[in-house]
Amino acid sequence: MRTKETVNALFRAICLLFSALLLILSLLSGIDLTAANDEAARLKAELRAYEEENRILQARIDEAGSLAELERRAREELMMQPAGPGQIVVLDPVD
Repeated sequence: MRTKETVNALFRAICLLFSALLLILSLLSGIDLTAANDEAARLKAELRAYEEENRILQARIDEAGSLAELERRAREELMMQPAGPGQIVVLDPVD
């Protein structure tokens, strides 16, 4: 009888250790999953910020390329004015 009790106790101990091991592995897996989710959320926020910056820069490019903006900058920043009479000379092409 003593041997059967020892085998049962040993079997229970092995089952308990195996269960504990599965529980620990499950917890570690959950921690890794949480870290991956946090990283994904951070990257999504970073992507949204870059997309917004790209939208702003694209609008600035579109604005800077317009004729009205070029004329405004020429007049206000470079102090340019339209050519007056006699300032434009037309050259004939040389044969």
